[in-house]
Amino acid sequence: MASVIEKFDDEDREAALQLLENYWIIRDKTPEIYQLIRRREQALRSYFADKCGFQLMVNRQFIKLEKIPAKPASWMGFAALQQPRDYALLCCLLAFLEAKNIDEQFLLSDLCEGLLAIYPQDEQTGEPKISWESYECRKSLVRVLTMACEYRFVTRVDGDIAGFMNNADSETLFEVPLMSRYFLRSYPKDLCQYSTLEELLASEYADDNELTGRVRKHRVYRELYLTPGYERCEAKEDDFLYLRNMRNRLREDLEDHSLFKFELYKDVAMLTVPGDRRFQLTAFPDRSGISGVMLHFAAVVRNYRPADMSVTGQELTFTPVEFDRLVAKCRKSTGSGWTKEYRDMTLPRLTKELLAALVDWKMARLNPELGLIVLSPLLGRTIGVYPSDYNPEKKSGETTETSDEQHE
Repeated sequence: MASVIEKFDDEDREAALQLLENYWIIRDKTPEIYQLIRRREQALRSYFADKCGFQLMVNRQFIKLEKIPAKPASWMGFAALQQPRDYALLCCLLAFLEAKNIDEQFLLSDLCEGLLAIYPQDEQTGEPKISWESYECRKSLVRVLTMACEYRFVTRVDGDIAGFMNNADSETLFEVPLMSRYFLRSYPKDLCQYSTLEELLASEYADDNELTGRVRKHRVYRELYLTPGYERCEAKEDDFLYLRNMRNRLREDLEDHSLFKFELYKDVAMLTVPGDRRFQLTAFPDRSGISGVMLHFAAVVRNYRPADMSVTGQELTFTPVEFDRLVAKCRKSTGSGWTKEYRDMTLPRLTKELLAALVDWKMARLNPELGLIVLSPLLGRTIGVYPSDYNPEKKSGETTETSDEQHE
């Protein structure tokens, strides 16, 4: 029988928000948040296990909520890592650390030698596919090590990591912290025993003898908590039926246990965040220049097809040429108030960056078979306009205002 989950108070909701927002909570970095979660540990553990299937890990050095998405997406990667080679080096680094003892120190030169032995080899030559004589390979490793130190699963003791980019003989001393053992989540069996991504994703419920209702509940909560919105077009067959039938209970539960508001429309469900907390979270819009461009573009699109472009309406499909024209129209009518970077950007580059940002926020997706760009109803949830006293001649930077609440 499922345990009864009590309504959270303000401290519980704040603790839950911190767990959802952060990869992990490090005790010596944010001691107040660490202690807050420790005080509310049991309630948080029960809630996330029941609703999302997430495990709460509490350690003397850190706290981590293992946030497993319902399905992987490209935007879920690490912002600091830019290429597949970066992720390959990250995996090799973790394998290298596994062979070390906690608190053991090692030099960058030792790491470089170890990575050459671990990194996948060329099938024809038998040589590693990386070389430290290559500037790009060194640059990749610098990105990975910088990220590792930022996430605290590698500790820099002495030396400058960035120096390795320009000098392959540059030396840095590192140490293996306890957190290196917890950066990756554990699986029921060795990763080499999974032959497909689908097997890996399904392994979590491999021994689940319950009906699919539990799996569906976890999937819906994960989509709501971890993505900008859950669209009907990407949902499992019965998920939106579940969302509609359970909408009142879902709204009550989500708003009792978090700081978010639950919204359900014809084709999308989402959580919105209060405006005063927006810039403290990974939320749209943020303070970046591209957010302002996206808000203005949403307004242009809505005016272009006002009857169709709303969060309750249908998707809009454009050819690349039509999309370029909309971007050009947007820049002509609203670009004077954008940040200098986007005011001066060439139209092809602006179009490329805007489309990439829209895809990342699930406001657009590409149809590679037909070569079309599909704009999601999610784009119609928030638009941006200039205040009535805005003077285009001043070009004072991004001054958009949203007509609706911002969504997470």
